[in-house]
Amino acid sequence: MRYSTDDEYPFDTDNRAWRRLSDITSEHFDAIIWSRDSDGRPVLLTLRDVRTGDTVTLALIDSLEIRDPHALLAVHTSGDLAAHGPTSGAEAAHSYADTLALDSTTLAATRPVPLSDPAVTELPAASWVDLPSRLAPALRPALDDARAAVLVLLERTDGRLAAVGPFPNHAAADTWHPADGPGRIAERLIVPLHGVAIEEPQL
Repeated sequence: MRYSTDDEYPFDTDNRAWRRLSDITSEHFDAIIWSRDSDGRPVLLTLRDVRTGDTVTLALIDSLEIRDPHALLAVHTSGDLAAHGPTSGAEAAHSYADTLALDSTTLAATRPVPLSDPAVTELPAASWVDLPSRLAPALRPALDDARAAVLVLLERTDGRLAAVGPFPNHAAADTWHPADGPGRIAERLIVPLHGVAIEEPQL
């Protein structure tokens, strides 16, 4: 449920990071959620270590949900392909390209792409993006370590690709297959997904 009566600090209890935090903390701590009387919005989280009795209280300021997930695909001079994100929208993904270029001496090209939801096997037409003809033949998955992965479906002949994710690891990405149609016979590249700087909420 989204609590938006406070326009400056909205909070959504369906936020996936909040739900995961709740699951993890309940397994290891006594957790107490403090809520506002006026609307029930969570404002504080107190964690008590069962073994020692030590406690810590965290303020729940706001939440940010990514409604239009995108990733920035980065191609290096070697042909290695990696992804950065997810971000909320193509513009946010594109804006990260400058930061990435400052940190890498081998960056050859970047391209924002929509991230298709792994829970859906039908790839929408809008998920496919065109590539420069010189890039498609050279692409290969980067071997970087990352905490998540993206599955890139690549049609080298047509010079286009689609991205699906994020997945928690390489093995999870490898189990995903699209429904009949575009992408069914495309080459599969499982690439590392690197996180980007946290975005500020856009109100």
